[in-house]
Amino acid sequence: MSSAIRAVEVFKSLSDKDCAELLRFMRIRQYEAGATVFERGKPGDTMLVVADGALSVVMPGQRRRNIEVARVSVGEVVGETSCIAPAPRSATIVAAMRTTAYEFGRKELTSMRHLAPAVATALVGAVVRSVTLRLRRVDERIERELAGHLAARLPELRQTTGTSARTPSPAESVTWPTGPGTWAALLGRLRGSA
Repeated sequence: MSSAIRAVEVFKSLSDKDCAELLRFMRIRQYEAGATVFERGKPGDTMLVVADGALSVVMPGQRRRNIEVARVSVGEVVGETSCIAPAPRSATIVAAMRTTAYEFGRKELTSMRHLAPAVATALVGAVVRSVTLRLRRVDERIERELAGHLAARLPELRQTTGTSARTPSPAESVTWPTGPGTWAALLGRLRGSA
């Protein structure tokens, strides 16, 4: 079983011994297809590692219908930030099919800090690396989408700001402004609220 945990991307930096120790603190959970696992806005302090089946990450859509925005498959983790910093769930998670998962929570992390501090430290480090990587990917996606929206609205934005209508050549490098509030200001401009 520790090889199953070792194969999980978040835990790849842990040793086999650390993974075996981690398993000692996990509980096995089973969910029937359609069962709500986490509910958006509800407090959470546990993470799940999918051992069999799949979980669906859903967000509210039109007419109270949920829209699947991601799928959590075998060997993937969901809710890991809640172990480190308990907070309301950011999305609803539903079992896409009958699913078995390993659950690990804040309570177990506290016990692990006393009984196996090296493993607890390694686990927290692995989760932080995973979340950092995910945030970088989200940031890159926002930049790509924002650049596409800005490029499409560039002529209109130039007219409203009174700048020249000259289109930069492909050879010219575009420098995007940075700093606190930049994305909010640019999104406001895109929405016509600035």
